[in-house]
Amino acid sequence: MSEPPCNLALKNLCEAFLQERSQRASAGSEVLCSVHCEKLKLFCLEDKPPVCLVCQASKKHKSHDCVPIDKAIQDHKEELQTALELLQEKEKVFKPSQHTDTQIKEEFEKLHQFLRAEEEAKIAALKEEEEQKRQMMKEKMER
Repeated sequence: MSEPPCNLALKNLCEAFLQERSQRASAGSEVLCSVHCEKLKLFCLEDKPPVCLVCQASKKHKSHDCVPIDKAIQDHKEELQTALELLQEKEKVFKPSQHTDTQIKEEFEKLHQFLRAEEEAKIAALKEEEEQKRQMMKEKMER
């Protein structure tokens, strides 16, 4: 049995469409709706995705508030900038505190090391003194 005949006109049309779509996407000129291949011009404030004009008119977004995508981008940039500035202020406040915390820990570690060394030295001196006294008592008892 042979294969069905190929519809060359339809095949060429599909290839041309796919090629044009990939060229637009690779050029980065605009992002298209994956459903309608229309430019994404709006931003749905309820669902949060960018939408094309056809999507906005559809049942899914018809009753939703939408704004131009450029305005949504600007609003989000401003929100992010505000959040970034707040984080930078917090960092300015906490960075010196963290530095001071680190310094305190380092100083206390030095003090601990010093105290451990002093403890070892005092214990060694005490043992030496005990040994000397034992020797003296032993010598006195032997006389």
